[in-house]
Amino acid sequence: MKRFLLFTVTVLLLLPLLCSCVMTGEDETLTARVIRIYPDADAILLAPMGMSEGQPPMFLSWEWHEQLTEGDCLVLTYRGGMAEEQSPYLNAPVFRPKKTISVTTDGKRFDNLASVYLNALIDINTEELMGFGTPKIVSVDLTQTSLPENERAAFRLAIEEAAGVTPLSFTVAELQEQGYMSGGAPGYYYMEDGYVLSVKETADQSTDTYKTFRVGRWWAGLGAMHRIGNITERDENGVWSPYVKGKIRRS
Repeated sequence: MKRFLLFTVTVLLLLPLLCSCVMTGEDETLTARVIRIYPDADAILLAPMGMSEGQPPMFLSWEWHEQLTEGDCLVLTYRGGMAEEQSPYLNAPVFRPKKTISVTTDGKRFDNLASVYLNALIDINTEELMGFGTPKIVSVDLTQTSLPENERAAFRLAIEEAAGVTPLSFTVAELQEQGYMSGGAPGYYYMEDGYVLSVKETADQSTDTYKTFRVGRWWAGLGAMHRIGNITERDENGVWSPYVKGKIRRS
């Protein structure tokens, strides 16, 4: 009987320690670019980079978003995995580290070009096109930009949140080849209940420190709106300036 009581007491004493070991697990590190900050939702959009590039982009619940800048390289160490939550402000899951160990930013890896392009595309849709609407098909064409694929994926996730549909990544020509277009004559084919969003750098006028680009929305061979001649410059600290708006062109 004494042996049984001793065994029981020992197990009870060790149980919290055993549970702690099982629940916490090993530390994990996420290195990611901050693409967009959503203050109303207390969330940030991240594009994993470096060793994390195999991970998909995500919305991360982050109450301290005012301490971050779009373009920051965030290095987050956490334990116990991520909990998925629903936000009344975003049309996408938001993740939260179960236990945060440390948070730092790497100023040497700052790059906010994706955020500049995303802001320009959102601006033309909200100012000139009255929002993203509720399309059935959206494609985001970033093939003529210098953005890496992990940032392009995060860019598309931002559009998915805004438009409510998972975007494709085809160009207009590729959509035609894939059978997403109606009509047949060149210049007259169109997307039924959908559109293509694009960002295109002007190759012969863009450098590592200076970009001219256009953003726009296409839905038919003769129906499109673009803002052309937008400009952004990178300063000595590596920060791309808020873009200077170009002219609206309809076709």
